[in-house]
Amino acid sequence: MQRKLAAQLAVQSGLEVVSFEHFDCLVFERGQTLKMFSPRSSRMLGGSTQKRRVEGDLIVVFEEDLERLRPPSKRFKFGGLVTFMPTANFPSTIAGSEIIDGKVDRNFFGKIRDLLNALPDSKSEWISKFGEDFLSRTPTDRCIDTVKYLRCRE
Repeated sequence: MQRKLAAQLAVQSGLEVVSFEHFDCLVFERGQTLKMFSPRSSRMLGGSTQKRRVEGDLIVVFEEDLERLRPPSKRFKFGGLVTFMPTANFPSTIAGSEIIDGKVDRNFFGKIRDLLNALPDSKSEWISKFGEDFLSRTPTDRCIDTVKYLRCRE
């Protein structure tokens, strides 16, 4: 279900999809850091079982940490995670996230892009912005720090 949703959103948005062991991501930026969105659908509160919306996780990894799984697989894994953030932390992503006829509002992709673009592009920028020990903190602490940072920018 998650991979199918990612494929549908990729067709709508024109974004690249990267497949990992257990999920697919839409790639919003590829460089020293890979800035991605891993979508999933959820039932809309108070709606019928057919009324669904897109939510998910913003995921950032360093390109150098990507490893291809053993051939013939076209999927990847990543050794290190820079950060992840559930979109539920950003109320601005809710508007336009309803899935109607297999599509979401085009502005939804812009909101995800804006959040990811506000994050640093290189390892040195991450360290400069969040501190020397950022990459050694727990994933949860990095999530909290980046959510706070992005919320201040919203």
